[in-house]
Amino acid sequence: MKPRRIAPFVLLEVSSIFEAIAGGMTYIIVPWLILDLTGSPLIAGLVTASKGVIAFVIFPLAGTFVDRIGRRRVAITSDILAAATAISFPILTTAFGPSVGIAVMVTVLGAIFEPPGFTARKSLVANAAEASNITLERANGIHESIRGLGLIGGPAAGALALAAIGPQNAYWVVGIGFALSFLAVSFVRVSHVVAGESDVDVPLQSFFRDTIDGIRALARDRAMVVLIAFWVVLDMVYLPSEEIVLPVYFEAKGDPLGLGIIVSAMLLGVVVGSLFFEFLARRWSLPVIIRASVLSCCMVLVTMALFPPVWLFAIIGFAMGLTWGPMNPALNLLIQRRFPAAIQGRVFGVQLAIFAAAPAIALPFVGALVEAFGPQPVYFVLVVSTFVLALAVVFLPVLNDFGRSSTVPMKVKVPKAARVTEKRD
Repeated sequence: MKPRRIAPFVLLEVSSIFEAIAGGMTYIIVPWLILDLTGSPLIAGLVTASKGVIAFVIFPLAGTFVDRIGRRRVAITSDILAAATAISFPILTTAFGPSVGIAVMVTVLGAIFEPPGFTARKSLVANAAEASNITLERANGIHESIRGLGLIGGPAAGALALAAIGPQNAYWVVGIGFALSFLAVSFVRVSHVVAGESDVDVPLQSFFRDTIDGIRALARDRAMVVLIAFWVVLDMVYLPSEEIVLPVYFEAKGDPLGLGIIVSAMLLGVVVGSLFFEFLARRWSLPVIIRASVLSCCMVLVTMALFPPVWLFAIIGFAMGLTWGPMNPALNLLIQRRFPAAIQGRVFGVQLAIFAAAPAIALPFVGALVEAFGPQPVYFVLVVSTFVLALAVVFLPVLNDFGRSSTVPMKVKVPKAARVTEKRD
């Protein structure tokens, strides 16, 4: 039996939780800051949506960097740049005063620098699991639950920071989070396949051709396309609710703590659900897990549209996260099993780009609708529509493909200027 060397996986997860806390804080701080400066849900939606638009472009490119120059290196560079960006906000606002322009600039730079680190850490899970002699089912479940814990701490820390020190100083905490993430991931040592010793001698045209290969690889997998398409629709409902609908509702009530409690309850449910993935995978096939999660999550989502008292809202939010939780490690496992290692960074990047674009498309429209009709009626229509779609998706036969062979054979193009080598990163 292969000896266990748990340090790589532990360090990766420590890095993930700090990165998630730092990033999760901005989910609360950015829309709250823009609402405070402008009073407009529409503008808050547009600024928040800009993160998704930029991430849509950056994620596929980040995946190519991950496959070419190393997962750990990309994670380290991303964390350093994200920390510097966050710290620049209080420095600039102290020098020039709070403004929408500074807030937008920091939001845009964060959207550029954060995605590569997230992509790199997802790609590192399989390597760290192998080094630590952990099954992929367990590693993915733990990784998603750890990230969920970070995302719980993020909104909670963001809400507390808003109440205690204000949005300007809250960015110091964001910067510290990314710095701690950098320290942890810098000590991760794993072996993995990297295309090329470095990217110095690789032509630009070849770089973009590699990125397109990731898009084509994912597009060839019909079952994955169907699953991701539904996921996109769900994201267009859930993320606007977290970043626009709920902030507008609770800002009107003057209750940032209530917002933090509810968002944290949702993420706590995701954490528990992710941890249960290994248990479920031992007993059920992936098609059954996916169908059960999709249907039950959307049923619970409908009850959230009633906007009950905070304590009941939090319980319902936890149930929603619990039912959806197994989906995140399931998707990671599908990518790890259905695509060759040399292209997984690009596939993760494409998948994350799609997920980033979905709420970016929806946020301005949801912001405008909320401004016109209020948060409750808009949210009710969105979640009921999603539930109807879920009923159609769960019965599609193509989902049965997830229970068949674990790897989809395909040709992965490696540029002539780069060779595939086994490296210690």
